[in-house]
Amino acid sequence: MSPTQSIPLLIVVLLLVSLGGGDVEQLSVTFQGDHSVETIEDVHVVAGGTTSVPATATAAGDLYVIGGTAQIEGELDGDVTVLAGNVTVADGATVTGTVQLLSGDASVADGAAVGAVSTFEPPTPTSSPVRRVGGFLAQFLVLGFVGWWLARRHPALLDTVGHAVTDHALVSGVVGALAAATLLVLFVYMAFTIVLIPVSIAGLVGEVLIVLYGQIVFGHLIGRRLPIGRTDIATVAGIGAFLLAVELLGAIPYLGAVAQFGLIAVGFGAVLNTYFGLQRFEPARIPGSEN
Repeated sequence: MSPTQSIPLLIVVLLLVSLGGGDVEQLSVTFQGDHSVETIEDVHVVAGGTTSVPATATAAGDLYVIGGTAQIEGELDGDVTVLAGNVTVADGATVTGTVQLLSGDASVADGAAVGAVSTFEPPTPTSSPVRRVGGFLAQFLVLGFVGWWLARRHPALLDTVGHAVTDHALVSGVVGALAAATLLVLFVYMAFTIVLIPVSIAGLVGEVLIVLYGQIVFGHLIGRRLPIGRTDIATVAGIGAFLLAVELLGAIPYLGAVAQFGLIAVGFGAVLNTYFGLQRFEPARIPGSEN
């Protein structure tokens, strides 16, 4: 598993470490190749390749497996959490904590000494129309209220971002795609220091808020084209129409997902290019390019 592919699971690991509340100062990750681990500095993540704790080793720390294979032949004074990949606790090996299987595979030999073995049983997913409609309405109510408030109190912000969407969609899309991906990677790797986990989580939440801001702007643009006199009410109606269109796009295989990503990227870039609507975006022009 490459570093880029492992980002979603690394985010989960960082959240689990943060919620655990332990005194963690260092986190190490292996992405590929074969590695023999004699010691663990607080937390070690296996994202690919094969990582083993030799029979002669006594390592103290927690092990997270999100890809590849982990083999424990010696003693591990800590917990093992499997999010993906495989873990094997060999005959004669010792894990003082819990081997927790969330996903992937875990094999514990009969002769191994393990504090506890826990298997997560996910709830059976349901495709109830009531749940889907409820989730849609909850999202609409939140975005609709924020959009209504912005349209009443700060319509210029929505107009400025909307101008970047309509007049500079290509630039906004490129900037949005690059910025979203770069910031995501930055926040994940920043969290490897453990100390900066709160900053990393705040950054990820900020990215989500930018995406939602972009959706409100799209709703505002749609609302301006509806035969509704009041801008705030039109914005709310436009947000509903936009969210419904996004839901319908999700039903189209492949192309629908591409279209959804394109909308997110354009909105993300427009918000950043206009400094959240505080400054009108005009791309730089090359001197002498106009007659």
